Amino acid sequence: MKSFSQRHLRPNGVSKIIIILFSMMTIAQAEITLRQYNDRYCYDGDTCYVTVDGANTKIRLLELDTPEISKPKCEAELELGLTARDYLNNLIAKASTIEFKTDYSEDYFGRILAHLIIDGEDVSAKIVSNNLGVVYDRNNKKDWCT
Repeated sequence: MKSFSQRHLRPNGVSKIIIILFSMMTIAQAEITLRQYNDRYCYDGDTCYVTVDGANTKIRLLELDTPEISKPKCEAELELGLTARDYLNNLIAKASTIEFKTDYSEDYFGRILAHLIIDGEDVSAKIVSNNLGVVYDRNNKKDWCT
């Protein structure tokens, strides 16, 4: 941060600094609730079923990438993907509190990008710390088969 003396601000030594902050922030309030589909809350380790203001949709957990279960490249990826999915569904089933943190932006597939907080803990970080996923990096997709 640059520092200015008063003489640089006004020749008479009187300084006035006016800071104007413009914030283009929209605070959207929507009712988000987890819902079950085929007896599960989450399709895989990073995509969950939700209802937003009465409409069924999905959320994609931010900062998380888990193994694929729909089109795995190998048996090891499928097995780890199913383990991640089951772990996440168990966390939700046993939760005392569930929160969503989102700005309601969507990914390429129309899923709402969100943080899922269960009992005060970020689920993405919890899944990564349990070696069931990695921090999402769109430029470096994890190869679960090596």
